[in-house]
Amino acid sequence: RRQRQMCIRDSNGTTQITSAKWDVHFANVIETAGGVTATKAAAITAGQTTEVTYEVTLPTPGTFYEFTVDVVNAGSLDAKLSADATVEGVSAAQAVYTKYSVVWSDTGVAPKTGDVITAGQKKTAKVRVEYNKDVTAAQLPTTDQVLTLTASMNFIQA
Repeated sequence: RRQRQMCIRDSNGTTQITSAKWDVHFANVIETAGGVTATKAAAITAGQTTEVTYEVTLPTPGTFYEFTVDVVNAGSLDAKLSADATVEGVSAAQAVYTKYSVVWSDTGVAPKTGDVITAGQKKTAKVRVEYNKDVTAAQLPTTDQVLTLTASMNFIQA
């Protein structure tokens, strides 16, 4: 979060540039009904304003954990994603039987590089991790798996 104010003096007088404020953050994490209860519920990571961490155990194929989170641009500058939304914490072995997605709630499309949230606006993202119901017996894990996951987005000035 930065504020800047400049005053430029030229030969004809003074021109003022108003202050600008950068404030893009996650807010309002809400778990979706119908999913499993998390071992550690989704929460905005301390000191990381656009990162959510959580832990979950998915007991059987078809079960899921899902939540929504608002991406709020409370600043005075438009913000755009510098890279696609990231989802971390699923190992290569777990990816065989785990589906993980982040989509904008209003469109169902994954957040991608260049998506813009204008100053004063917000968008809601839906994050979901699911035990793949189409997994084969050979792909099933041999022990219970606790997934420690992170969903994040990095915004820059548009």
